[in-house]
Amino acid sequence: MPTLLLALAATASPFTLGDSAGRPWSLSSALGRERILIVRNPSAAYLNTVRAQDTALQVRDLRVVALLPPDDARLNGPRTLMLTLLADPGGRIGAQYGPATLIGKDRGIKARYPAPPALNTVAALIDTMPMRQQERQQRGR
Repeated sequence: MPTLLLALAATASPFTLGDSAGRPWSLSSALGRERILIVRNPSAAYLNTVRAQDTALQVRDLRVVALLPPDDARLNGPRTLMLTLLADPGGRIGAQYGPATLIGKDRGIKARYPAPPALNTVAALIDTMPMRQQERQQRGR
């Protein structure tokens, strides 16, 4: 299992990137409303796993943002509600966030991972967060 690196005091730096059609997507638009897992250059198999677990991501308000090279064919892959595919020219945003970073609804960086993490690992961490526990009581799920 990959090592989890916690960064308790850090906050997310906003960015705006385009999708395959050039439509802009801003991290600021999701901060505070969703938890964000930013993954740099994930494999096609990882993206397929994310797609298959879309319902579980919705329950946890977890959006997966995949940062890919601008000409990458994966940018045109199927989308789901909680998967955002973005072109990262020169990899500048991916370099800032590393292989994978989890951002909480409070805008704080909750974890950094040395590789795209298994979604059940991320879900287990989210389920320990006080805000998520409160959501479970309010929503009943």
